[in-house]
Amino acid sequence: MPLITFKPSGKQIEVPPGTELLQAARDAGISIDSPCGGKGSCGKCIVHVLSGNIESDSLGVLPRTAVADGYVLACKTKVLTDPVEVEVPEQIGKSGGKFTKATTEDFSLIRQELLPERYEYEPLTIKWLINVPKPQLEDGLSDYDRLCRALKKFWGECEIVCSLPVLRKIPETLREKDGAATFTIIYDRGRCYLIDIQPGDTTVHHYGIAVDIGTTTVAVELVHLYLGEVISVRSDYNDQIDCGLDVISRINYAKKPERLEELRKRVLDSVNRLVRQTAETHNVALRDISTAVISGNTTMIHLLLGINPEYIRLEPYTPAIRESPFLTAEEVGIAINPQAWLYFSPHVASYVGGDITAGILCTDLAVEGSEICLFIDIGTNGELVIGNSEFMLTCACSAGPAFEGGGIEFGMRAALGAVERVNVDPKTGKATYWTIGNVKAKGICGSGMISLLASLFISGWIEPSGKLDRTRKSKYVIIEGRHARYIIVPAKESANGKDITISEMDIENMIRAKAAIYSACNLMLEQVQMTFDDLSKIYIAGGFGRSLDLEKAIIIGLIPDLPREKFHYIGNSSLMGTYMVLMSKEFREKQLELAKKMTYVELNTSPSYMDQYTGALFLPHTDINRFPTVKKLKDSFSTK
Repeated sequence: MPLITFKPSGKQIEVPPGTELLQAARDAGISIDSPCGGKGSCGKCIVHVLSGNIESDSLGVLPRTAVADGYVLACKTKVLTDPVEVEVPEQIGKSGGKFTKATTEDFSLIRQELLPERYEYEPLTIKWLINVPKPQLEDGLSDYDRLCRALKKFWGECEIVCSLPVLRKIPETLREKDGAATFTIIYDRGRCYLIDIQPGDTTVHHYGIAVDIGTTTVAVELVHLYLGEVISVRSDYNDQIDCGLDVISRINYAKKPERLEELRKRVLDSVNRLVRQTAETHNVALRDISTAVISGNTTMIHLLLGINPEYIRLEPYTPAIRESPFLTAEEVGIAINPQAWLYFSPHVASYVGGDITAGILCTDLAVEGSEICLFIDIGTNGELVIGNSEFMLTCACSAGPAFEGGGIEFGMRAALGAVERVNVDPKTGKATYWTIGNVKAKGICGSGMISLLASLFISGWIEPSGKLDRTRKSKYVIIEGRHARYIIVPAKESANGKDITISEMDIENMIRAKAAIYSACNLMLEQVQMTFDDLSKIYIAGGFGRSLDLEKAIIIGLIPDLPREKFHYIGNSSLMGTYMVLMSKEFREKQLELAKKMTYVELNTSPSYMDQYTGALFLPHTDINRFPTVKKLKDSFSTK
């Protein structure tokens, strides 16, 4: 079998002839970005083959001269018989990110604002200290009989359900502390499920986790259930990113059983890594984490459970599950008490998942009232909910990965070296920029793109259509035939010594992404014969949403031009809502109620959606009167 050596790491692996380089790299533990899921369309998985016999189909995406020099797409290249040496460029955008160092303090302020003042504390699991009578000669009772009798004294007549691993612990546990034992219990519909038994009083060692699985990031909160407090929070990128930036790319990637299993393992690794980190920071034994609530979009939960997600994307867009049954941590592979129950936030439809039903628990949509509210979760997918206590409409729009840096030539995630804010000089066209970490620029992230587009538009360097103004002369606007690009960071200032630019095609991708969000909002309001003026509150959720510049987002037409006090940033509302579900049966029941109340609107089959979308394919919109403050700002620049 051919031996592949990856540089600069020096890692080696033997693979059968015909193996794709991308797969070989992953098997060797080498990370190579493939936002399109290995379809060969994004051009991000470029590697340099230094030597060896390969077969590549990279022409068309890469220029002929590059392929002749040994540069190929890893997903479109197979190794043949000889040893192969491959140089893998640095994979930017995975270190120093805004999402990789989340702490308890990051969430505490938002939690105080969003958590109801009063609620019934009733976590899924309970730890109870019980003294089980000692065995007596000729009483005819087994250890299990005496245990059940002791439990029923506290819980009344109920069916006791006990797994084999717990049964095996009973004899020694009951005798170690003379019958004093702590029982970890789940009481559900007249049944008492015995999750664990420990000698003596361990009631203080009672923990649960809240898990949010996003397409881009995964977040975990460790909760001390004895006190009801979050004691540790960790967040990191979802390891599935290498297999595709958006849900459709990952669904496509999962078509082969072995790749579905790879995606399952990748997200499990992400979750378990964060679980261990949160536990280690407070010396918590993983066995003492006795329950978990997990929220995520419909595709992410299917992939976590190893369920084929293919039918999510095919009409009539039917997921395998909406309300998952309770599963054990051992079944799923979560690294906590093996017998712990996992509760999954319910989904509404293929593209509106448990992250949304958890998120709206944090808003006025979850309380009684007549005010109309709009909830927007901005990410690789844009999910929306509009309504009040009487009705709710929801939909999902395919914004694509542009807000995460995908589909943009120099785009990257919000990590170290990403340009996150830009001001453009209206006279010279020169950009003043700021990067994450205040280091040399490596690329530009979604918030940087929004800031850049807004500044280019207001200063007059791009037209409402997104085309760069060719009538004005600037050394930062480069004309290339019928196309043009704008220099954000000159080569001498960038990390790689090359110009960081934005092309008109990049601008078009961003306009399409923002148009998808705005037009979906507009359509939803149209469905209930309302306008944006009828909204009392607009909640902006998601990791991307917390770094969103409100004014710049309005300038490009991503969100409506309304009084600014109507907007409320709520950060990772999915994680907050998941915590609430972990803490109280009241919230678990409310979440199910909300999920059943929500009416899903399928944009693909809505006749007027394309009209709405087409109208939003301009900065800020074809009808500038929809954005009065932007019109006024634009006019003021024009007169200078």
